[in-house]
Amino acid sequence: MRRNVRYHLAVLFAVIGLSLSGYGAYKLYRLPVYSEQDLDLAAELNLSIDLARLPPDRQPKAEALPQMRADVRSEISRNLDQQRKLVQSWIQTGLVLVGMAILQALLQRRLPTPPPR
Repeated sequence: MRRNVRYHLAVLFAVIGLSLSGYGAYKLYRLPVYSEQDLDLAAELNLSIDLARLPPDRQPKAEALPQMRADVRSEISRNLDQQRKLVQSWIQTGLVLVGMAILQALLQRRLPTPPPR
């Protein structure tokens, strides 16, 4: 009995794709959802840590604090969005692999196999 490598490749793509999509869905489900209050609190905490690291002669003026607070808040939001997009790309990649597996299996059924030598 001759083994069909293309069929095994399709099964391999399907298994890897389903595993990647499943893991991505799990990670997406486990990502915490932060409220605006949580983000504001994280921004305040990060800003206070950043200010505590600065020497006394390099402390910013009071007028610059709202802008620094907004910058820290946007950085936190960007990091959270980046994490979410990374996990979504895992899901998308897994679904593409599953689609490739389906196409490979369909093409395998339609293409005639060459005779054995």
